[in-house]
Amino acid sequence: MSELGNLLKTTREEQKKTIKDVVDDTRIREPFINIIEDGRFKDLPSYLHAYGFVKKYAEFLGLDYENVVWPLFSKECPKDGAISKSTTQEEIKPEDYTPQTTETSFLENEQKSGKKPMFAIFIVIILVAVGYAGYYLYSSNYFAETYSSDKQTPAQQKAVTEPEPVITFAEDNKTDNGTYFNYYGSNIYADNATDNNSIAIGTAMEPAFVDPLFAQNIPTPVIIEPEKITVRFSEDCWFKYRTDKGEENTIDATAGTVLNIEFDKTFRVEIGNAVAVSIEYKGQTYNNFGRRNIVRILNYEAVDGKLELIR
Repeated sequence: MSELGNLLKTTREEQKKTIKDVVDDTRIREPFINIIEDGRFKDLPSYLHAYGFVKKYAEFLGLDYENVVWPLFSKECPKDGAISKSTTQEEIKPEDYTPQTTETSFLENEQKSGKKPMFAIFIVIILVAVGYAGYYLYSSNYFAETYSSDKQTPAQQKAVTEPEPVITFAEDNKTDNGTYFNYYGSNIYADNATDNNSIAIGTAMEPAFVDPLFAQNIPTPVIIEPEKITVRFSEDCWFKYRTDKGEENTIDATAGTVLNIEFDKTFRVEIGNAVAVSIEYKGQTYNNFGRRNIVRILNYEAVDGKLELIR
């Protein structure tokens, strides 16, 4: 009989807690709880499941994991290749039993990127300092005083561009209109009795001339539609996803569940039952992620209408 399984079961019963209480709090399914209490750890989907389930169950019961639960777990459920004949149980630390997957975990990514926030803060400080220095020089009229006309050479002071004539409009709206439009090379009014928005040519009314000086080209805004995938489940499966739009969710999907996910360029999925999931994108189906009860962690990027794995 499993000493660890008996410890967990006895402690649960002493605390007058049912298996349903454990399931509701830990989100571990009832069949897995029964397997753990029976000590049949090899019947769990993987070592990753055994390690995580036992640790979470022990924490729920308030047991001392490091000193009580861990020694029993490492003895009854050793990680393949972790214990050799020349290595005693005391020489192996709990962190040596951290489950490994073929993909990089979220924790590893955060640890590897630990220096990035400090570098980003350093860059921001430099940009703020440069911006403040520029604002100070601008507000103190440093450039105006340095390059003012008082410090220019006589030759530079003579090379002054004549200002454009000031245009005013008199009350009679005759002389000044002609002066203004003759200055730009055209006159859009046949006479002052004509509508200002058109020119009378014979009996037809033509649209008024639009001065290029006032023409504006306003670009049409471009709206980029988000990328979309559809995830279908053929069996019960634990599933987690995170997108570059900041969306993150974890679900316990059942057979027949359909999940739609939007992203801009990349997304990440964790699959608890590899054979249960298929992903559809732009008329293409991606499946065959592995055998039943195999855990997969995958990073995808949309490239030219296809999904490509990111290592």
